[in-house]
Amino acid sequence: MSDWIARAGQDPALMNDFATLCGFGGRLAGSGQEDAAMDWALERLRETGGTVSRVNVPYDGWRCLDARLQLLQGDAAGVMAGAAAGDSGAALACKPLLRSLSTPEGGLVGEVLDLGIGRLDDFDRAGDTVRGKIVLVRHEYPFSPTHMHRRRKYDLAVARGAIGFLIANPLPDKGLLSGSSGRARGGPGIPAAYIDFEAGERIAAACAAGRARVRLVIDGEELPDALAGVGILDLPGRTDDRIVISAHMDGHDLGQSALDNATGVVVALAAARALAPRVSDRTHGLRICFFSAEEWALAGSARYLGGLSVEELGHLKLDINLDTVAGDDSLTALISDFPELEGFVANSAALSGVPVATYLPLMPNSDHANFAAHGIPAMRLLAGFDRPDSRVNNILSPGDVPSVVREAELRQSVKVTCAMAWQGLTMSGPELDAMQRRTA
Repeated sequence: MSDWIARAGQDPALMNDFATLCGFGGRLAGSGQEDAAMDWALERLRETGGTVSRVNVPYDGWRCLDARLQLLQGDAAGVMAGAAAGDSGAALACKPLLRSLSTPEGGLVGEVLDLGIGRLDDFDRAGDTVRGKIVLVRHEYPFSPTHMHRRRKYDLAVARGAIGFLIANPLPDKGLLSGSSGRARGGPGIPAAYIDFEAGERIAAACAAGRARVRLVIDGEELPDALAGVGILDLPGRTDDRIVISAHMDGHDLGQSALDNATGVVVALAAARALAPRVSDRTHGLRICFFSAEEWALAGSARYLGGLSVEELGHLKLDINLDTVAGDDSLTALISDFPELEGFVANSAALSGVPVATYLPLMPNSDHANFAAHGIPAMRLLAGFDRPDSRVNNILSPGDVPSVVREAELRQSVKVTCAMAWQGLTMSGPELDAMQRRTA
């Protein structure tokens, strides 16, 4: 390992940065917390001596005004009359998916269809019985080869004619979860909410006993002028080409978004401090990008990259996306169908002295996916891949707090990130271009 990479891993400001960033709160886009955190991070980047800027890009903003869920009792006629009169059954905890469609005034009353995990074959087996029902599915650990994303399940429910969507936390005593529906402004959708494990079990038991009906109330407000911040540090080299290190600033409001993604932001800050003095007329340039509205179906990075010219995009040669880079001592690079990145990652692991596995298929679960969509070689560095019992399982939950992160995990991620970036900065132009080849 190079001496400077070892020193980068001992960055004295790393843990103080981590505590400061978590102190802003969960940093939900639109809350103001992510804006304050972005301003703080840009001040930290200015200390490197590079050019720092901020741009704001539009996204489909939304906020929840009211959310309630009840498991109703009685026959259909009694349920409908009770719902209209405000007669309550058992109150259950719920949290709407971001950008959920609102329910009608008085709420949505319907029969629940339990689809288990909610994979494609579960929907196929249910067939036309999905139509007109509120479907119940389960959240899955998001970082495994078999994972099916929440938004895909939601889209299936919409396409199959469901009138509502409930997704349960599969872990007991872990509370609610947060996440986005991915519904575009004015686009098709249905009322949708997360529920906790206990509520899921209670509804499932009612379904198994014969019939379960619920009343769901979601009142959401569109925010048509919402803007997501993008913070940028640019360090020029001998060419106009750039190696990008990216991380998202925003999170959710159940915890402090410590894993997802204070870890990535502070590792990017430490890497910027270590790399800035080494970017010169003998290297390519380095760009640090901090995105907001990542938790809103990757909207911030999509709008930012979509606003760049073809020429500008052509100079972005590699994206090293840092998202949830602690919570387990294992690291994996999700290399987005770019097979040449496998060797790149192996060389970086050797340079840093930290083992890093690779996973080839594209997993569109963070901002790297938008770089890959533009043909830019892109990877996501991630802790806890295919380890559902790791502390990473606290993401999107009230348990995403600083105590689930270990200092040693952050420090090894700094070393890996520096090694990856340095390798990219010192490769020849043809070597960088060769990494653009994708699998068929």
